[in-house]
Amino acid sequence: MTSEARPLPHTLVAHIPLVVWGMSFVFDVLSYFGGSPFVEAALFNVVAGLVAMLAAGVTEAWDYRTRLSPGSPARRFARWHGVANLVATALFVASLALRAHERGAVATPRGPFVLSALGVAVLGVASWIGGLVDWEYAATTRRQSRDAH
Repeated sequence: MTSEARPLPHTLVAHIPLVVWGMSFVFDVLSYFGGSPFVEAALFNVVAGLVAMLAAGVTEAWDYRTRLSPGSPARRFARWHGVANLVATALFVASLALRAHERGAVATPRGPFVLSALGVAVLGVASWIGGLVDWEYAATTRRQSRDAH
């Protein structure tokens, strides 16, 4: 398998923040039915998502600089993908800051709840754009391989 055929490193770790932050929102919703254990579970998932996003961000920057051709559609999509991920991360950081001040709540307070909902929505858009990056990268790689033969 050539290096061009291998998946981008970011593709391998990008799903982790999506899943962990998605679960944090599920726990936020469940906190209205099950109480404080779900509030704490959501809090820990927000923190875990921030750690996972650090790894995803580093690999995203690496792929952007080393694997995506300047001026390519994949690189253009990757810029939008990165911006959307930064916005989602900022929403979860704000949610975490509000949660820290309201530890011990019986249900997730409105502020962190709304920020998490927005964060998950923005992250969904970022993930969709990330899929476009992978699609364009794969299409470009196939075209280059076909043209080389």
